Amino acid sequence: MEKTKQQFNHVSYLWDDKKAADLEGNEVDLLIYRSNILGADLRITNYGGGNTSCKTFEADPLTKESVEVMWVKGSGGDIGTLTKAGLAGLYVDKLRALQGIYRGIEFEDEMVGLFNHCIYDLDSKAPSIDTPLHAFLPFK
Repeated sequence: MEKTKQQFNHVSYLWDDKKAADLEGNEVDLLIYRSNILGADLRITNYGGGNTSCKTFEADPLTKESVEVMWVKGSGGDIGTLTKAGLAGLYVDKLRALQGIYRGIEFEDEMVGLFNHCIYDLDSKAPSIDTPLHAFLPFK
């Protein structure tokens, strides 16, 4: 079912089915497209705010095995102008392993330092503080 602009009373409908179809199969580019749309309307997301992610399967650079990677907006970035350079790419299994060493809310700062041990894409931005939330959710 195609949505029309008339269905939305309080926000602009910016999704373009043709553009999204052109990006089909490239989940990172679709993530950037979705993010830019959300960030384009400051009624939805404040400048510099918001956080988006997706999970893909990539070849591990050392083993060549398929591994799950989460791409999440990097710390301090703006989703309205997000590019791949503004993403952090992290191993999902390593992020989920952080659950086993989490000592509680008063120790959350030490968890942020451990995000760097989970990096897949060495050109990544610093992962956002919201990274574990995205990693622990079972959705792609």
